[in-house]
Amino acid sequence: MVEILTDSFQDVIKVVPILLLVILLTNWITGKVEKGTPFFSRLARLDVPGGALLGIIPQCGISVAFAKLYGNGYISLGMLIAVFLAGSDEALIVIGAHPDKLSLMLGIIGIKILAGIGAGYFINLVIKEKRNRLKGCGIDCDCPKCGKHKSILINSLVHTLKIALFLYVTVFIIGILADQFGEEGIYALLGRNSFLQPVFAALIGMIPSCFSSVLIAEGFIKGALGFGSLISGLLANTGFGILVLFRELSLKKTFGIILLLQAISILVGELFYFVIA
Repeated sequence: MVEILTDSFQDVIKVVPILLLVILLTNWITGKVEKGTPFFSRLARLDVPGGALLGIIPQCGISVAFAKLYGNGYISLGMLIAVFLAGSDEALIVIGAHPDKLSLMLGIIGIKILAGIGAGYFINLVIKEKRNRLKGCGIDCDCPKCGKHKSILINSLVHTLKIALFLYVTVFIIGILADQFGEEGIYALLGRNSFLQPVFAALIGMIPSCFSSVLIAEGFIKGALGFGSLISGLLANTGFGILVLFRELSLKKTFGIILLLQAISILVGELFYFVIA
């Protein structure tokens, strides 16, 4: 139990500095947008390609950052999906640690970028969201979420601590479940050489923890997972980003994004399963 508490803390604490910077940034942007600055327009120009390229940075905090930006209405749904699909954390580091798999790691990065860009553009084309749907709070906001502090720094610190606590409790619960089943038990549940394996891998990959992506990477290295399942699981892995969406958006909206990510991840994973198998 103590080990799970410690590991959960170490997982979450890595995200906190980036999360604080992003919340500070979003609070600052909100104030600028309310004053009519064109900053929002310049930020939105990055959109899908920028999201996919930023997503490959091996840092759990990237998905958290963009989930927060989407929740406050600064980026498009397509850009968020591009970040989530391209997103990487320790999984690629685990694969890249094997010299004979360096080319494989680069190939995975390429696939994730292309999947993110393709899916992001398609989603923005099909799903039309209201532009400038800003719901972010300014430094003068007195809502329960922000409290009554007028300082942008205090508001940001309070908001960061609330989200960090939420992440910690969730990751701790996931750690307990993982400890009960064990890695081998999870691999057994995934099955071997089955067209359903990419589906199960996508579900495992969606678990909001760095543990899930490392588990999938190790499963592939050990031969327990096929390449299609590896791709499916890593595409579905969003780090802690999904947890932030649960806090920032309605349940209906968040589950819709989850289903969208699962569908794309499984589709691409199954494609590689049938092509390579």
